[in-house]
Amino acid sequence: MEIKICHLYPDILNLYGDRGNVLCLRKRLEWRGIDVTVDTASVGEGFKAADYDLFFIGGGQDFEQEVLLPDLKGAKTAEIKAAIEDGKTFLAICGGYQMLGRYYKTWDGEQCDFIGAWIYIPRVKKSG
Repeated sequence: MEIKICHLYPDILNLYGDRGNVLCLRKRLEWRGIDVTVDTASVGEGFKAADYDLFFIGGGQDFEQEVLLPDLKGAKTAEIKAAIEDGKTFLAICGGYQMLGRYYKTWDGEQCDFIGAWIYIPRVKKSG
């Protein structure tokens, strides 16, 4: 068995030492005999959602989020929405979680618009 992880923006979103979460996850899977591949996708780097089982996006301050947002709103948005629609697993921390939503408002009322990916959570089909 193999688990493939896509770590989004590891060089930019690492506010809380979030790389450690991926290292810990990898080690725990390996201890259980599960092969793990971790690929990264940062600014200017694409990925195909279908290639991965799990996606990780760490935390960042407002400045880091502003730096990567144009890239995130590009082709990555479609891939992230496709992954959510396919029921893929996301581990999102702090600003990473916020950026997958529609927006958030800062303490002074400024609205920061993001990609709205969470609205694509698959609906459970009722049987019968």
